[in-house]
Amino acid sequence: TAEGKRDEARKRLSAVVSAHPDNVVAQNLWAQLETMDAKTGAAIERYRKVLALDEKNVGALNNLAYLLVDAKQPDEALKYAQQAKELAPENPAIDDTLGWTYYRKGMYSLAVTHLRSAVSKQATALRQYHLAMACLKAGDTSQGRSALQAALKIDPNLPEAQVARQMFGGGLK
Repeated sequence: TAEGKRDEARKRLSAVVSAHPDNVVAQNLWAQLETMDAKTGAAIERYRKVLALDEKNVGALNNLAYLLVDAKQPDEALKYAQQAKELAPENPAIDDTLGWTYYRKGMYSLAVTHLRSAVSKQATALRQYHLAMACLKAGDTSQGRSALQAALKIDPNLPEAQVARQMFGGGLK
C-alpha cells in the first residue's frame, strides 16, 4: 500500500537525517512526506529545518507558507510567501500561496491580484477555486462565478469545491 511505502520511506529518511542532519534534500523529502500524510505540525517543523539549512529554498518557503495559512497562522505565512515571491517572482504556485495568504488575512483585492496571476500562468482547479472565493469576497461576483465554473470543469471533487459552492449559494454544478 502507499501508506506502507511511506512508512518505509520515513524510516529511510530518518536514518539519512540521523547520519546527516544537514542533508537538505532528505529534510525536504521528509517534510513532503509529512504533508502527504496530513501531519501538518510535523511538516511545518521539517520545513523549518530545511530553511535553517537553506534559507533561500523556494519550495520550502512556499510549502511552509501554505501550511501555515492552513494552520491559521497567516501573519507568519505571509513572511515566508513574500520571501518566496522575491526569489521566484514568476512562479504560479507562489502567487497562489501569496494570494491565498492575503485572502486568509482578509486582504481580498491583494488576494485577487496574486490569484489572477497564478491562474493566468497555470490554471489548476485549486487556484481557480481560490480565485473564485477571493473575487466573491472582493465584490466581483461575476468573475468569481467564472472562476468557479472553470474550477468545477477541472475538478469538482476537491474540498474547496464544496466551500466555494456554499459561498456562491450552492447553485453551480
